This record gives sequence, C-alpha cells and structure tokens, in this order.
Amino acid sequence: MSYMHELPLVFFTVLGQLSAGMVLIGGISSLSHYSYSLIKINKMNMAALIVMAVAMLIASLHLGHPFRALNVIWGIGRSPMSNEIFSFGLLFGITLVCVLLTYFSYHNDGKKWLLVNSLCQRIYQIPNFSKILSLLLIFFSLIFVWMIALTYMLPTVKTWNTYYTAIQMYTSMLVLGGIVAIVFGIFRIGIISFFTGVISILLLKIPYINLMTSVSPELTSKQYIWMLIQCLLLVLALVLVIVNIYRSKQSTIIYSIAFIIVLVAELCGRIAFYNLWTIQM
Repeated sequence: MSYMHELPLVFFTVLGQLSAGMVLIGGISSLSHYSYSLIKINKMNMAALIVMAVAMLIASLHLGHPFRALNVIWGIGRSPMSNEIFSFGLLFGITLVCVLLTYFSYHNDGKKWLLVNSLCQRIYQIPNFSKILSLLLIFFSLIFVWMIALTYMLPTVKTWNTYYTAIQMYTSMLVLGGIVAIVFGIFRIGIISFFTGVISILLLKIPYINLMTSVSPELTSKQYIWMLIQCLLLVLALVLVIVNIYRSKQSTIIYSIAFIIVLVAELCGRIAFYNLWTIQM
C-alpha cells in the first residue's frame, strides 16, 4: 500500500460500514412483517456495538493520541471529519440504548435487576416506541455512512470527488451488513442486502475503473490487483452463499467463512480507494 499511515482509516471505514449495515438491517427487520426473533436482532446489535468499539479504537490510532478525538466536538457542523465521528457516536449511543432496553425487557435477571426490568418493559409499552427506535437506527446508520462519503468527496482530490465514492461506501454497508445478518439467521433481508451489494459492486467496477483511468491512469493501473482480488473474493462469497442456500441443511460455518471472505474483499477495495489519493494541479 502506498500510504501505510492511512491503514487505520481503511479498517475504520470498513468496520464502520459493517456495523452501520448490521444496525440498518436490524432496524429494517424489526419493522418488517417477517417474524424475525427480537433476540436474534438484539444479538446482532450487540455484535455491532463491539465492532463500533473496535473501529473507534482503530480510528484513535490515526490521530496519534486517542484524546485528540475529543477535539471533534469543536468542529461539528463545519468539519466533515467531526461530523463523521459525531454521527458515529450518536449511532453507537442509540444502538446501546436499544440493546439495553431490549435485553432487560425480555430477560428476567432475578430480583437484582427487577426494577430495571420493570422500567424497560414500561418504556417498551409506550405506543410506537420500538418503531421510533428502529427508525432512528435506520436513519443514523444511513447518515453516518453519508458523513464518511462527505469526508472524502473533496474538490481537491479528483479521484475521490465523484459519486462513486458514496456508492462504494453504501455498497460496502449493504454487502457486509447483509452477510452478517445471514450469519445471525436474519435471512430474507440479509440475503437481499448481500446480493444487492455484491451485484452492484461487480457491475459498477469497470465504469469506476474507466473513470479513475481518465483522471489518473498511472495511479489507477497500480490498483488493478487490489480491485481484481476484491471482485474475485466477492464472487467466491456469492457462490458459497448460493450453494449453501440450496443445501438441505444450511451451514452457519459456510456463511461465516463467506463473511470473512467479504470482509477481506472490502478491505482490499478500500486499500485501492486510499491508494487513488491524488491532487490535481
């Protein structure tokens, strides 16, 4: 990779979109007419919180000192990076509230947490409260990914200042969130999200390469290997998922392997994206 100092951002953006995709699909699933188990959705949201925490830790490494992350407060509204981190914090907070309310509403933890259980159950009984919470999760997951896109769609960086930047961020969100949802047993929406993400990435890759070549041909040619690896891995994951769907007994292990393959694929794609950094004079 040409810019190794950007490696923390590669992991932060991919993990951030992974967690946002999980939260997005969890929110949509809870609003859908499909009989998804709230326990499954909540487990996926718990996993999303862990991924968010790891992403935040990795992002702090890029700043040189973790406490510098607090400086984003002063840039909210005018700094794209501040907006990105702030929206990520909001998404984390809302997801945490949702996880805790769901957990204590549907788990009886004995007399020690009786008051908390009772309070959470009463909150959930507020008309349309759970729907509002799900809508907030959907909204802020989409907003966070949009804030990531705005951080990189800079007028001075011609290879980044295109609508393909936003498309890449959202397709990563769909493909990563979709495959994780499948692993957690949220099949219908997970499969729709995964297939939409993979097919979109594959179909748009050649137009994207052509556009990048018109802007910076030499730099783009050096990224072919990363993009090829991304596409091949996504095709492999797609084949694994399709084969597993038509098995008489579906294997969670195969879906988990597909997730690892997709994660590596998106990391490769993101490395290519960061390597395309160039300022036109």
